Amino acid sequence: MSFLEKVSLWAMRHSGTLPFGLIWITITAAAAIWVASAVGQVAAPTSQKATSRPIDLILMWRQAGTPRAVAALTALTLLAVFLTSYTAMILMWEDFAYYDNSFFTLLTLKGHNFSLATNIDPEHGRFWPLGLQEFNLTRWFTDTAAGYHVLPMGQLFIFSWILLILDDELNITARAALVILALLTPSILISFNGLIFQERDVLFFLACLLLSVKRFDQTQSIVWALAAVFCAQFMIYTKETAFLLLLGFAASRLLLRCRNAHYGGSGFDRLWVRESRLDLCLACLAGLFLILYFGFVGIHGNTNYAAAARLPRADIVLGYTRVDLLPWLLAAVLLGRIYLLLRHRAAPLLLWDGLAFGGMACFVAYLYLSLFGVYYMAPVDLIAVLYVGRFALLSWTKMSSWGKIAGTLLAFIVLFQNVLVSAFAVYERKNVIHAKAEIASVVETQYRHGTGNDLTLFFPFAGAFTILEFGAYLNYRGVPVEGAADEASSLSSVVLAEASRTRTKSGGKAEDGPCVPWTTIWCQVVSGPAAGDLVIVLPDDEASLAEASLYRQRGELLFSYEPRPSVPHWLFWLFDSLPVGRQSGYRYDTLPDRWMDGSVTIWK
Repeated sequence: MSFLEKVSLWAMRHSGTLPFGLIWITITAAAAIWVASAVGQVAAPTSQKATSRPIDLILMWRQAGTPRAVAALTALTLLAVFLTSYTAMILMWEDFAYYDNSFFTLLTLKGHNFSLATNIDPEHGRFWPLGLQEFNLTRWFTDTAAGYHVLPMGQLFIFSWILLILDDELNITARAALVILALLTPSILISFNGLIFQERDVLFFLACLLLSVKRFDQTQSIVWALAAVFCAQFMIYTKETAFLLLLGFAASRLLLRCRNAHYGGSGFDRLWVRESRLDLCLACLAGLFLILYFGFVGIHGNTNYAAAARLPRADIVLGYTRVDLLPWLLAAVLLGRIYLLLRHRAAPLLLWDGLAFGGMACFVAYLYLSLFGVYYMAPVDLIAVLYVGRFALLSWTKMSSWGKIAGTLLAFIVLFQNVLVSAFAVYERKNVIHAKAEIASVVETQYRHGTGNDLTLFFPFAGAFTILEFGAYLNYRGVPVEGAADEASSLSSVVLAEASRTRTKSGGKAEDGPCVPWTTIWCQVVSGPAAGDLVIVLPDDEASLAEASLYRQRGELLFSYEPRPSVPHWLFWLFDSLPVGRQSGYRYDTLPDRWMDGSVTIWK
């Protein structure tokens, strides 16, 4: 039996008596003690201190009126306006009616915590124990969607500030522009726009990790080394692939340091110098994550989650190309840097080159696993913006005229793609939420007016998961649905009915039962609606106008929703075949002609 198999067997046997929280605290404390003792007596390198040029607002005030100061203050003002508009966009029409919001409507909004064990799922190969733990605190202060966004918006502001001060080789105008470009990237925008995307936490802790490592490189302060350890520990346990980012970052920094003649010693002897000890610790933390993953999930554990979402690799490559060119730009620039480093025509930049290697490790992993999700690329896109952007800006004056033309054209293509895909993602998400909230209001009115004792909601096109999410939202709104009611009531629960052809089309059994295996909310499977049923067409249903009209014309139309603002049909070609939507998963077809409309009809 191999070492990993022994660890796996031991962890599964003791998972009940030795909770993950104790293991995580022990590892973090041990790493902090080791780092504090290992780097405690390292002398600060004066050469790196001299290059630090943080934002000096006092100096800017003294230089007020100069073109550079005016440009800097203008850039900061525009960034402030942009962030204000960004947060307003996040809060607009926000409610717990989107995909996976049942995490909140069935747990925290009912007074229950996310346990660490909830996110350890050996059956599906999931291991993200620290995911969503911040909402265990949020639930004590608020039960509104806006309140739940307060902490993520705080992360957004800190994240933006760190990006603004991180790269002191660029002027303030360039840094502000890169912050805006990063926040316009679809993956990053989606991550901050929703509550359930763990990429938001990865982005936040990655930014904090970079700042900590940079400050440690400059000052050799124990405080910054400890901050780097804590950030790394939080980051890798909120999303599985984040350990590859950390491992690639730390390991490449160690290898690059070995090739850098600035450091004493020869070859791999430099792995053991004091400057390498923080990187060694970070690499070990990534390795320990992998051991714990196999320990809790199993060395031969199921990967049903990845297998269910796996697509042909050609489709994955095409999908990422259509919505996100930044990872490919990162790969191209990194290959160029590797060539220059191997030919000794450039000196390694430990922070930035290490960051690029970590980002590429993540990107290659998603390609290898054949997993697609626009928001999956959030850490990679952030790295691409920072890495490619800084080299383009720093080398701009040295470029030839043709180089500047090509760079400008490429920048406009990336910006256009980012704005287009981000606009689509926000438009679809906000209209899905708003439409479902209004449909729920109609259902609630019907229920309150006396039909609650015998009310069935028939969904002719929605699948079981979508019905579950809508049912959980109804239950949160005070309309008890079958299987979700907390206690007995004199009124019957609302019945959720799924079309049998929809169930069989998705590969499920045409029989009544829980909508999905991990919930108690019940779905009845029926061939069609009965008289008096509410027939609900949701805005994200994959159905044509002709198909939806068959149900709308057979009853009394109570409510009809049209997307806002209205998009003319002749503009659909801009969004056709974009592999986004449905929580920004993969969808490669044209938009239905009734895209984003919805309705509630009483069947007759």
